[in-house]
Amino acid sequence: MTTKTEKKASGLATIRSGLMMAILGGLLIASFGTAEARSNKDNKDKDKDFEAESGSSQSNRFWIGDEGPTGPRFTGPQQYPFICFTSESGLGQPIIDNQDGIGNAVYATEGDPNSGILGYSANCSLSTRVDYFYYATDGRFRIWDPQNPAADVVHIEFGGEMVNFIVRVETGTINRFMYDIAMLAPYPERLDTPETLNNSAWNGDLIYFFGGGVGIGHWQGEDIWHAGPSSLERIVFAQLLSSGYAIATSTGNVTGVHYNLRLAEETALMVKKHFKKTYGKPRYTFGLGGSGGAIQQYIISQNRPHLLDAGMPLLSYPDMITQTIHILDCNLLEQYFLEETLFNPATPWTTWSNRQWVEGLNASDVVDNSLTGQPGSSECIEGWFFTAPSLLNPLAAAEEYFAFLQFYNYPAEVISNIRWTHWNDLENIYGVDENGFAPIPFDNVGVQYGLKALIDGNIEKGEFLKLNSCVGAWSEQEDFQPFEPAVDPFDARSTTKHAIACRAGIPSPRRSGDLSAMENAYRSGHVFNGKLRIPMIDLRPYLEPDLDMHNSRQSFSARQRILRRQGHHDNHAIWFVGNEIDLIVKIELGLDTLTEYLDGGKAPAQFADACFDQLGNPIGIGEHVWDGILNSNRPGVCTRTYPVFASSRMVAGDSHAGDMFKCQLKSVDEAVADGTYGDVSFDFAEDAWLRAIFPTGVCDYSKPDAGRPKGPPL
Repeated sequence: MTTKTEKKASGLATIRSGLMMAILGGLLIASFGTAEARSNKDNKDKDKDFEAESGSSQSNRFWIGDEGPTGPRFTGPQQYPFICFTSESGLGQPIIDNQDGIGNAVYATEGDPNSGILGYSANCSLSTRVDYFYYATDGRFRIWDPQNPAADVVHIEFGGEMVNFIVRVETGTINRFMYDIAMLAPYPERLDTPETLNNSAWNGDLIYFFGGGVGIGHWQGEDIWHAGPSSLERIVFAQLLSSGYAIATSTGNVTGVHYNLRLAEETALMVKKHFKKTYGKPRYTFGLGGSGGAIQQYIISQNRPHLLDAGMPLLSYPDMITQTIHILDCNLLEQYFLEETLFNPATPWTTWSNRQWVEGLNASDVVDNSLTGQPGSSECIEGWFFTAPSLLNPLAAAEEYFAFLQFYNYPAEVISNIRWTHWNDLENIYGVDENGFAPIPFDNVGVQYGLKALIDGNIEKGEFLKLNSCVGAWSEQEDFQPFEPAVDPFDARSTTKHAIACRAGIPSPRRSGDLSAMENAYRSGHVFNGKLRIPMIDLRPYLEPDLDMHNSRQSFSARQRILRRQGHHDNHAIWFVGNEIDLIVKIELGLDTLTEYLDGGKAPAQFADACFDQLGNPIGIGEHVWDGILNSNRPGVCTRTYPVFASSRMVAGDSHAGDMFKCQLKSVDEAVADGTYGDVSFDFAEDAWLRAIFPTGVCDYSKPDAGRPKGPPL
């Protein structure tokens, strides 16, 4: 019998050169437990939990022509309205499930609202189907017709013979989202039942692929296989499928569709249960995916550890909700810098790289600014410019949402009642007020922006005071204005007004976040608290010079939380690569490493912190390569090679963990006495201004988050 390793080696050897050429042609990244092996008893116990929490076996046993289960299992009422996207994915209109006007209109002629309405679909269900795709010589997957074999099909060596690179893809709907299960299928088979399939090319392992992006819900998403995978997905899928892995995906596990991570967990649970019932229990299930796909792995490993056996988060963040703490500072700070450059051409903020002193994130004097087209920009602009309005401003929804809702005959009153924010996407977790708005946790009371810059001597006392007097805060949602980036790039009309008086000693007010929102974020499991119960390799290319939103600090934010929670990081390794090409190669190495970890029950030698150069060669590997980031040791070789930047809250005194929603306060007198300002002293007028800015005190980052629910560790 050909072993998994032999199959993998022969398959990869054939397509590797093609993959590298495809990568060189252009690759866009931005769109993208215990340390011991589980015992048999552990697996049996977890399987029992799995059965109980993902529903009866009957609901997950279905095949071609059947409808998958619609859910929900444990996430509460389903979101409405919910735009079906089966037609846009090339899969036809959804199945009619009511005549009551609930959901998408299903037309007599697909795509023609004038042809008459046959009924409505609230569940967006499809009949399960199976299609075959082939990997073409141009690096794309195309529909395979065995009656008319394509001449441009790639051939791979597999199991000692040359075979067509053909993939079987099962597609259907589970929990209202479209799922796909893909597997190498180069041999003849019948589709009568799952038992008549020829799964001999499957190596026994499952990759659950999680997608990224930032979405605010109310739609089904676009099917990854039938709408067409991205360039990165095509390359990664080709690599994994040729190695014999099965790949499961769901539009419910794409954060560009929604950011309800408990709903994502529920969906993945149901999809994996169906996989198990249809194809058999996988030996190991590996998580893989970047950005929001990395977040899902961290959160699922914490909340549902038996769902994945190991994970490989790419371009990671530890979670979404705590990113908003510093992300939402970006527009406030950039608006301040814009005003300063208009009022005072001699301000230090005309030099873009100086903004890093306050924002913490990288800034550059040479990177072209996407707003001005001129040299000089910051990660706040290049990475997060549109993010704050899309998270906060209910009037900033994409017009495409409205167009689809109207096209599918949703009533105007239904559309008008939607609150288009991240918080309302999770209103079943956060709740809503009397106006239908979900509460927002953003809080900057007591935050001393640029504190480290003051202590280090990069800014003068007057600038520090003016900055903190004028930075302001975001308004309440009912006071927001339509977002017009051409005339108001940082949505300043939706923030506290920055009057000239803030420069004359009358501070703009700060915002106190909603404590219930903070507590519910923790209680619902949307905050990664450092509980990592599976082995993970956190893998990222170094993108700081590009001012990319996937900044390097995030890996160490997760690491600090892990250390704080469990006292070690034995099951967490951080790998940096020098470019996107090597990222693809290291995915293969990472999966091999994680397999060895799970097979042997302990971390192998290569499961260690590491960094690699532009050619993919190791620069350093081992315990101390990242020294100097989370400890006071001399910087390690990786730390020196790939500098890690900070955040606005770190500059203000917070740690790398970055999960402080609301700081506890200390008086200005205490701050002066305990050395908060280093060697800086304030005269009488400066001291009075400082106290006016912070009448209730300044942040004491030595104390726990005031927004964390009381009780034992979560």
